[in-house]
Amino acid sequence: MIRITTIFLCLLLAAAAAGRYRAEVSVRETRMELEKLETSKLEEQQSIQMLRAEVAYLESPERLAKIAKAKTDLRPSESDQMLSAQEFAAAFGESEAFPDDEPATPQGDVILHALAMAPIAVTQ
Repeated sequence: MIRITTIFLCLLLAAAAAGRYRAEVSVRETRMELEKLETSKLEEQQSIQMLRAEVAYLESPERLAKIAKAKTDLRPSESDQMLSAQEFAAAFGESEAFPDDEPATPQGDVILHALAMAPIAVTQ
């Protein structure tokens, strides 16, 4: 009877040791995988920072102005190139849009009217 109990306890002890060993191996593998993921995460964050810096450089107004000056012949518009509202309407066949007795420019606060008509730009 004592021999059977001793053999059973030895087998139970061996099974417990094997279970603990498997658990330790599993924890060790999981930690290694976690470290790899952390390293990968840091590399990706550095890559994102590099890309953001590159986009900031590529979108810089000074750089774009220099390229535009070198590649195009653009210059600011001059006053003789502009049309009044009446001239614009007449050019496109809408001459009755502004009768002669009605002014083409808005009365009152011109800046307020310009702001009300300005396109809304969404920036991030």
